[in-house]
Amino acid sequence: MGLSPLWDAFFALLLIGTGYWYLSEKVARQGISILRQICFITGLLLTFVLLVGPVPHYAVRIFWVHMIQHIGLMMLISPLLVLGAPVTVALASKSSKVAGFVRKVCRNGAIRTLFKPQIGFAIFLVVLIGTHFSPLANLGMTNPNAHCFELMLFLLGGFIYYYPVMEGNPHPFFVPYSLRVISLFAMMLPETMVGFFLYSGNRVLHSLPAHTTMKMGLADQHQGGAIMWAMGMLIDTIWIVLAAKDWFAHEQQLAEEEDELQPEP
Repeated sequence: MGLSPLWDAFFALLLIGTGYWYLSEKVARQGISILRQICFITGLLLTFVLLVGPVPHYAVRIFWVHMIQHIGLMMLISPLLVLGAPVTVALASKSSKVAGFVRKVCRNGAIRTLFKPQIGFAIFLVVLIGTHFSPLANLGMTNPNAHCFELMLFLLGGFIYYYPVMEGNPHPFFVPYSLRVISLFAMMLPETMVGFFLYSGNRVLHSLPAHTTMKMGLADQHQGGAIMWAMGMLIDTIWIVLAAKDWFAHEQQLAEEEDELQPEP
C-alpha cells in the first residue's frame, strides 16, 4: 500500500496557501502578539512535516509513525493553530470577501453549536476512540485515502475541541475558565487510556503490511501506545498550565476592575 503523491501536493498547496494568507494580513495581525503568531506558523510548519514528504508515507505502513501524526495533529498542532488567532485575523482581513465569508460562517447556527465546549469534547472523544477501536482504525492502516481522511479528522476534531477552551479568537459562547481547565484535565483520561490499551494489548488491532509478522506488528502497536501514553500526558499538561494562567489573569483583571469601582473613603 502506497500513499499517492497527489496527497502530498494537496496538503502542501493548502498549507503554503494558508501560511501566505496569514503572513500577508499584516494589518489584521497588529493586535495579535508575536508569540501567538509564532504559534500559528509553528503549527503550520509541523503540519507540513507530518502531512508532506516521508512521514505520511511511512505512517501508512508503520503504526507508531501514524501515532506521532495523531498526537501531533490532534493534541499539539490544533491548539497551536487556535492560539494563533486565525479567526480574529480573518475577521479583520484586508479582503472584504474573506472577512464577509468568515462572518457568515460564524453566524451559522449549526457551526456555532459545534464550538460549544461539551460538543467539542464529544467530537474529540469520538475521533480519538473511533480511529483506534473501530473498523476505521483498520481501514486507516490499509487504505491510503482513508488514512488521509483520518489525518483531516485529527486536525479538525482537535481544532473544534481546543477553540472554546483557549483564548485568542471570538467565542460564540462564554466558557468559564474553571470549565476550560476541568475539560483539559478530563480529556487526559481517555487519551492516556487509549495509549495504555494499545501498549498493553496482546492482540494487533489492525491488518499488517506484507512481510510483517504478528510479533513485529504487536511490537509496533506497543511502541505507538507508549508514545501516545507518555507524549499525550506531557502535551496536555502544557495546555492545562496555559489555561490555568489565563484563568488567574482573568480573576486578577476582575479584582482590579472591582477595586476601581469601590468609592474612595
